[in-house]
Amino acid sequence: MISHSENKITYFTFETIPTTSIKHGIFGRSGGVSPYPYDSLNMSTGTGDSKQNVRANIALAYDSLAIPITSLRTVTQVHGGRVIATDNKQFHNHIEADGLITQTPNTSLLMRFADCVPIMLYDPTNHAIGLAHAGWRGTLAGVTPSVVRAMNSAFGSKPHKLLAAIGPCITVDHYAVGEEVANLFRENFNATDEILLYKNNLVHLDLLEANKRALTASGVQSIETSNLCTANNNDYFFSHRTEPSPSGRFGAVIYLP
Repeated sequence: MISHSENKITYFTFETIPTTSIKHGIFGRSGGVSPYPYDSLNMSTGTGDSKQNVRANIALAYDSLAIPITSLRTVTQVHGGRVIATDNKQFHNHIEADGLITQTPNTSLLMRFADCVPIMLYDPTNHAIGLAHAGWRGTLAGVTPSVVRAMNSAFGSKPHKLLAAIGPCITVDHYAVGEEVANLFRENFNATDEILLYKNNLVHLDLLEANKRALTASGVQSIETSNLCTANNNDYFFSHRTEPSPSGRFGAVIYLP
């Protein structure tokens, strides 16, 4: 990933997603207006921060990318597998989903994260974009392959021509899970020995690898990963597992001009 700084705001872009065609950014946690414990570029009201602060933070982030705030489309994230296609006409942000896709110009997709896996998709042939939020529940629900299928169905996107990018998330060394969750992955994923790691008598889940495998199984060939851990880089990103509750959420934005 490439780091950028604009008016005290840090954001990251992927090398394989062409910034000449679209705009995108994974935002750090600094440069916003929210006080502790949401300091400072928190983009979610879901953990108690005020709407006024969150709106100001989103406006700052959009300004740093030079994206019109009126282009914003988002959803209420519920850790599931539902994917919504949106345009600039009738869309309600209270819709519950964890995947968003669009082919409509002047539309941006925004989701929030604090350990879960951000996944961006770009179809350079049909000029379409997608964004997914994949925690362990969403990963089991298949939100990642659902976005690939939805883009294929709605826009004719060929999976092997998609450019996929996986943003900062919690990595396997920092993500211990209970046996109940581990068993669900044993039941639903092949090669779980490469997704589940046993360390100090605990089971650790590799969400990054699980979603890479889901993309590959869907036919996606170009997959860039950030190699950044939210728990290990808590000074840059919010981390639900690392910080005292409540904590903020950082934003991932992808924009189709």
